[in-house]
Amino acid sequence: MALMRAFGDPDLTPDNFSSFSKQEISADTAAKGIAQLEPIPAARGTKPMDLAMVIGADAAQKIQNAGKIVFHTVGDTGGIHSPQFQFAVADAMAADVSNGAAFWYHLGDVVYYFGQDQYYFEQFYDPYRNYNAPIFAIPGNHDGALFQGDTGKTLQAFLENFCSAQPTNTPDNQGAVRTTMDQPGVYFTLNAPFVKFIGLYSNTSEGATEGVISGGKVGNAQLTFLEQQLKQAAAERKNGQWRALVIATHHPPFTGSASHVPSPTMLKQIDQACTAAGIQPDLHLSGHAHLYERYTRTVGKKQIPYLVAGMGGYYNLPGLKPGQPQAVPKTPQSGTDASGNPLTLVAFSDNTFGFLRMTVSPSNITGVFITVDPSTGKTGVGDSFTVDLKANTVSTGAASSKAAAAATPAKGSAGKSASKAGAPAQKRPAKSARGGKR
Repeated sequence: MALMRAFGDPDLTPDNFSSFSKQEISADTAAKGIAQLEPIPAARGTKPMDLAMVIGADAAQKIQNAGKIVFHTVGDTGGIHSPQFQFAVADAMAADVSNGAAFWYHLGDVVYYFGQDQYYFEQFYDPYRNYNAPIFAIPGNHDGALFQGDTGKTLQAFLENFCSAQPTNTPDNQGAVRTTMDQPGVYFTLNAPFVKFIGLYSNTSEGATEGVISGGKVGNAQLTFLEQQLKQAAAERKNGQWRALVIATHHPPFTGSASHVPSPTMLKQIDQACTAAGIQPDLHLSGHAHLYERYTRTVGKKQIPYLVAGMGGYYNLPGLKPGQPQAVPKTPQSGTDASGNPLTLVAFSDNTFGFLRMTVSPSNITGVFITVDPSTGKTGVGDSFTVDLKANTVSTGAASSKAAAAATPAKGSAGKSASKAGAPAQKRPAKSARGGKR
């Protein structure tokens, strides 16, 4: 009999705040990453995962009856260097679940720097122990990267924690309530009321190289999967089963980051698959670049938002680096992409942590960038936008004032955790040795 799923503690409690020793940080910083793409682990299957199987039929029906679904999304969360930022965002997200969020769709880079299993408690299970909802995820480059002398396999720990055959407790959670997720693979489709996600793994490329979803050593199984899922999505719409379509990749198709490049080849492959299937996404989500960006891309007569949300807790936001900061682009800034499609950078922030609260109904998608002040835990609104799913247009501003007004000071202990930045690490079970099981 499968273990009953568990997510988080619905009652917010003080953080079991932990920090990393200088020895741990130094060891990881000194480790030399292997600069190569890795093969993608085979998925157990390509059948879409249904949200109702995760949260229960009654909860899914309740969402259906409400006429809308709310979810969180952000990536690049691992707080290995300065965990107070991750804990502040984590507390704000946990408090925001009460505003109706059904789940979090994580955009990759869960664990820095090489996805080791010994960091899953400190960078995942502990920070989100109060997030009382499912967490789905696609891997980022750091989740799949290997270092010289590494005895593990690429994505081994990610697979154990997000793609187990059934929900289970893992030694990685060190007694935390949350069970593993049973996603069918590192690329997968998630069906939920009003929205369908097609999540792809864009491999291990670091900042100066593009993300890759197929070809060569990576193989073509994922691209074939994408083509099949897009055709299925188009067929469902023709049969009256309409859902907003979201495509998610860790590497962004577009970014103005000074430390991370965009991935035009990946985008071209996605575009070709969309054109062949006769369907375009209503929204594209990505992370990787440690900032927030919102682009509007026009394909044919359809405006599509492309979001970069890599400000979930990893400490190294470009605008917070000491010394000469990168030039902040003026917004809006318009041009064309490599295919000649109109492209506008509408919003940009490289010095603010936070997450996105998304609301999808049959008529529109509303997105709100919830900012988090790590020193106080207070939240605000950094950006908001609305996608009109009937007119295929994107506008700045929330469709409802209630969507933005729900951003209030977090009820959790973000301020407390941030104030403990210099506190000694709490005593916890011994971790596996570096270079051992990942």
